[in-house]
Amino acid sequence: MTRRWGQRLVLSLIALSAGFGIGLLALGFTPVLAAFCPGCFGFQTIGPNVFSEANTPAADQEILRRLSLAEARVSAAFGPMAVEKRPRIFLCYTQTCNTVMGGHQTRALTYGAQLFYLGPSGHDTEIIAHELAHVALHRQIGVRAMRYFPAWVDEGIATYVSRDPRFDLNPLSCDPGAGALPQTAAEWRHSDGAREAVFYGQAGCRAARWVRAHPVSGLEGLIAVHLAAG
Repeated sequence: MTRRWGQRLVLSLIALSAGFGIGLLALGFTPVLAAFCPGCFGFQTIGPNVFSEANTPAADQEILRRLSLAEARVSAAFGPMAVEKRPRIFLCYTQTCNTVMGGHQTRALTYGAQLFYLGPSGHDTEIIAHELAHVALHRQIGVRAMRYFPAWVDEGIATYVSRDPRFDLNPLSCDPGAGALPQTAAEWRHSDGAREAVFYGQAGCRAARWVRAHPVSGLEGLIAVHLAAG
């Protein structure tokens, strides 16, 4: 009897795990599954917590160089502790790899505070710094606070910290936009302004202007204000 119940338990756990995995695949969370078994998805380790689609050593070394530059930018904004524990980073070079990872149209995606994915067009230093800034902020405020923390502030800080050259982030000349920016992550993802990258520039400008107007508190003050408002 005990043995039969043991077998049922094992089968139930296998079924539960399979169902969980299928659910993640269906929802586009393949990188989360890859984090548990990088080799199962064809990734190889190229540095501490960095996993790459099999490619040339030269390309991987260039990615590591850009990652180092990106970490320096995030460290300057959030402090050295922000980059001491590197999240798991997965990167694809080809569309075939990107399809396996969920066929995402965006350059990069962050999953909480422990993982992010770089698609074939997301290898710039600025894109890497943007995702690392998300990770640093998410770790700082915690999962519970992220439920109500404004998406535009999250994206604005990441854009500002990344120093993305696509946007004017000079507080004296940048355009903050006139209207309200999306509050939730879902609203942000589905907005035309985010898809066309206009909102990133406006949100980054608002972060830049806050830092200029509040040189003592800086980004910490911006984060604190919106945490208190939530």
